[in-house]
Amino acid sequence: MWQRRARPQRAREQTAPPSGAGPQLPASFSRLVMTWAGSLTGDGLRVIALPLLAVSVNSSAASVALVAVATTLPWLLVAIPAGALVDRLDPARVMATAHLLRAVLSIALVGTVVTGSTTIPLLCLFGFAITSAETFADGSAQALLVRIVPHAHLERANARFVTVETLALDLAGPLAAGVLFLLAPWAPFAVSAACFLIAAGIVSTISTPPAAEPLDPVLTDTTLTDTTLTDTTLTDTTLTDSAVGTPAASAALPGPWARIRAGLAQLVSDPVLRVLVVTVSIMVIANAATDAVLVLYGTSTLGMSEAFYPMLLVAYSVGTLIAAVLVGRADSRLRGGQVMMLALFGIAGTMFVLGFFPNVVAAVIAYAVMGLAGGTWNVLSATRRQRRTPHAMIGRVSSAFRVVAWGVIPIGAALGGLVGERWGIPSVYLLAGTVIAVLGLVVVRSFVSTEPGPVTPRG
Repeated sequence: MWQRRARPQRAREQTAPPSGAGPQLPASFSRLVMTWAGSLTGDGLRVIALPLLAVSVNSSAASVALVAVATTLPWLLVAIPAGALVDRLDPARVMATAHLLRAVLSIALVGTVVTGSTTIPLLCLFGFAITSAETFADGSAQALLVRIVPHAHLERANARFVTVETLALDLAGPLAAGVLFLLAPWAPFAVSAACFLIAAGIVSTISTPPAAEPLDPVLTDTTLTDTTLTDTTLTDTTLTDSAVGTPAASAALPGPWARIRAGLAQLVSDPVLRVLVVTVSIMVIANAATDAVLVLYGTSTLGMSEAFYPMLLVAYSVGTLIAAVLVGRADSRLRGGQVMMLALFGIAGTMFVLGFFPNVVAAVIAYAVMGLAGGTWNVLSATRRQRRTPHAMIGRVSSAFRVVAWGVIPIGAALGGLVGERWGIPSVYLLAGTVIAVLGLVVVRSFVSTEPGPVTPRG
């Protein structure tokens, strides 16, 4: 639930708006939000309908799991190369192209369902391809956001993104998918394709503002030694704005693998980003453990019906929406690392409540509070990462961040299953709460220090 799909520039440093006055976001950001809403609604339809379709083709757990693995695999294999290309190209055009491709793939999937030719291998192929295109669209959205939105208004912009993500991906898409699938198994994919087409049309109307930083620093022959990036990657004489776009500058731009290594190096070498990604990774492990047993916690431990237990996730989504509104409107003093730590310990507290007091009322309230804390963390974590990442590297660093953080999900899911099987489902929540609480004690000093600003890229 944290950092789900979840995602500054030195020349854009601005003075924060006066207290009580909401920051005015550019009109182009509204179109970006509409694009985000359309694409995430399409995603929400697909993430529910694709497993349902897999079950209708072959109800074995192995087959359904195989489709799930193929669908999530691009976040490990494709996301970082996608980020490198996004940094090099116009993000609005990349996003429009990705959405068009996803629409075409969804329509092709509709064709296989209508003709009765759907198979598990084919679903794996479609799942992998659609998610691969999604990695380009998601990275482009992050890159476009930081180009459009002034530096001082990132919290409000990220709050809008989280709000839209919750409404579209977690509520509207999944709820509509279930109804549409009952009407016709191909219907969710047809509507999903329409959502992607609408998103592509809207984003194509956005003119990408030029980056104040060079599109990428020039790497000299001495910059890369084997696979190590040195501190001398950037010098004061690196590409000037007038040099960008010239043939000489274009020829000097590094290759894709060098750009990928530079993004990973920025993530690992920067102390703020390093602490953030480690913190998120551990939180994701704990969250994946509880997600793996959520259906058992709701139906077996709490005695809720299979139709009613999703109310826990609805409560979480409501809390997330409230968090997005509150954080977006909060004074700048309530947007820093201290609030992130309060959110982290709040998540740990809800885990303890779910483990020690397994009843329906307490669980619904706990998930709502968890959503409030998790939504707060998501908005502030994304803003912290964006402000710390050089503009020319936002796509690569965001993609690398997701790969590192989301790559641990299978570990958490496996641990949740093992712990729940041996010591009972509530013990999974108790263990997750303990891990997050201890994590908070370890990293609290780093987060409560002065809010970090943008830095010079390493490559």
